[in-house]
Amino acid sequence: MKIVSGVYWDQGGRSINQDSLTFQQVLTCQGRVALAVVSDGIGGLMRGEIASGFITEKLVENFYGQLVSLVGRRRGKRAIKNSLLRCFHSMNEELRRYGEREEFRLGATVSLLFVWKKRYMIFHLGDSRIYLCRKGRMKLLTEDHSAPDGGLLKCMGSFPFQYPAVSFGRLRKKSGFLLCTDGFYRTFGEEAPQVLAPEEVNREEQIERRLRELGRSAGRKGEQDNLSAIYLTTG
Repeated sequence: MKIVSGVYWDQGGRSINQDSLTFQQVLTCQGRVALAVVSDGIGGLMRGEIASGFITEKLVENFYGQLVSLVGRRRGKRAIKNSLLRCFHSMNEELRRYGEREEFRLGATVSLLFVWKKRYMIFHLGDSRIYLCRKGRMKLLTEDHSAPDGGLLKCMGSFPFQYPAVSFGRLRKKSGFLLCTDGFYRTFGEEAPQVLAPEEVNREEQIERRLRELGRSAGRKGEQDNLSAIYLTTG
């Protein structure tokens, strides 16, 4: 399985970028393994950039420290899911202790896509999103954990642990996955599925050019938030 990816990370109209993202992939004896994560620090709380950066850093550590090994040893999705759940719980506890020590609250969304063999797994908290792009359409694979007034109902941070939404799927050829924060998707129009059609994007520079196109379009429409996205195609 071939995976081609590109990333977009822009401060937008904010004084600081509270988004973090990461894309990692390695080739194992069981095939290619990949991890994609976007995390958006909660603007209404303190130091959102610390929360999102900490989350992506710890998930990268878990990827290389546990997930790659689990795939190499032919462990199934239950073992992978449990490893990620332990990591999520540990991250939340560390952020909670940090918030208590510094006497403030902090938090961030997290949307994670893990790909191995011909399968994928999603872990999700908050209102960042993961889309599946295929045959000219974009299907939302996550559900926003947000209230009608826009406030978040779930996130990672200095609060009691909240169980993430977990889902699984099978990979198909000529499919694309878009992970993005709310600043990136909020102004999406009808052009997005065509711009990100996996049949037409098969090189890293091509993907990043098209992500910039969507990001700049959001800015022209008045979006002031941070804008972050990862797009990967499978072939």
